[in-house]
Amino acid sequence: MSNIKKIIGDYQKFFSDLLHRMKKAGININGMPLSHLLYRTVTIPEYVKLRDELKNYCSEFVETQFNGRAVSILILREPLLLEDGFTVSMIELPAPRSVHMYPSGLESIGVIVGNQLPKFTNQYNHVLTGIKEHGQHCQPAFITFDNDKTSKFYNISLREIVILQGWEIEKVTA
Repeated sequence: MSNIKKIIGDYQKFFSDLLHRMKKAGININGMPLSHLLYRTVTIPEYVKLRDELKNYCSEFVETQFNGRAVSILILREPLLLEDGFTVSMIELPAPRSVHMYPSGLESIGVIVGNQLPKFTNQYNHVLTGIKEHGQHCQPAFITFDNDKTSKFYNISLREIVILQGWEIEKVTA
């Protein structure tokens, strides 16, 4: 999977940094699975190039419209191995929007807290940045750190959200 590192950068270093920032803030995610990594692009051509390169490593894929732009959900054939035994098998790749300009690169992780999300949110309310409102099935709590990187906390995985939204996940043939 080291070729993915050439496409999205050092995801292990990115995750390690967020993990240590969460620990420093007192947030413990031990035993919680990761839902996904989110990678941002600056231009539509960059989005298309990354989407097409990443599809070569995927078993499943969906591209849909969300918040006025294309968003790709890429489910990897092999999970990415991360610090402390964490793994992740999904990459969220939103196309850029002119109203929000973000630098290209890894921006956030999704952590699945499960049905304990309200308790988790209450427990860490003093350090959390807020709650994102992305519709009926997607209201993650989040913390954005001083480097503008974010950890988001979900009750279900992004894959489950995609299915609940009625989006069709396609098999990718090698």
